[in-house]
Amino acid sequence: MVTEEEDVMFEKFGRFSALPMEHLARLEAISREISVRKGSMLFSPGDRSQGFYAVSKGAVRLYRVSPKGKEITLEIADAGSTFAEASIFSEIYHCYAEALSHSTIHLIGKAAFLEMIQGDILFAVTWIRILSLEVIHHRQRIEELSLKSPRARIVSYLLLLAEMQSCTPVTLPVHRKSIATLLGMTHETFYRTARELELEGLVRFDGQRIEIINRPLLEELVD
Repeated sequence: MVTEEEDVMFEKFGRFSALPMEHLARLEAISREISVRKGSMLFSPGDRSQGFYAVSKGAVRLYRVSPKGKEITLEIADAGSTFAEASIFSEIYHCYAEALSHSTIHLIGKAAFLEMIQGDILFAVTWIRILSLEVIHHRQRIEELSLKSPRARIVSYLLLLAEMQSCTPVTLPVHRKSIATLLGMTHETFYRTARELELEGLVRFDGQRIEIINRPLLEELVD
């Protein structure tokens, strides 16, 4: 039986926030909690799809390896995020998923999730809407990576973190080098640009914590 506390836990995931409590309870019922250590691989290309994942603690990096052996970061899923949703409609996984820290994740079983979609039209429509919004988000990210300068990309990411975390200072979910890769730049470029923002009095870095000092000016940089 799903308890009220568990319902609240799943409700904290941004991807599930639009779902009614009934659906949240059913998702809890078909999920399985998994604890993974830093560096552990959850899956690799070609592994049979078991379902998709929700991160309640820690962070997971999704990446591919180019023919020349270069790792290409696709996504960093931190606490409150989900990943590998497309695997529900695939026989296998198509990338690597590596735990960046000791993490607690939930596997939402593929077969049971498909039964929810097929048996509940309201849930199916809601899930389509959620995925549609995700497509829009990814298109915006592609635009940022292709059109914006490294400076604007970093600022956009910091403002996004502030919105997601609803607090200040914000906390980077993973090491800055991984963030640099996610934003499509070298870690040297990330560090140099971040230092420039700090010297200009716009932000203040303290390890993984970042204080946004002048938000209006930051927002002007991404317009």
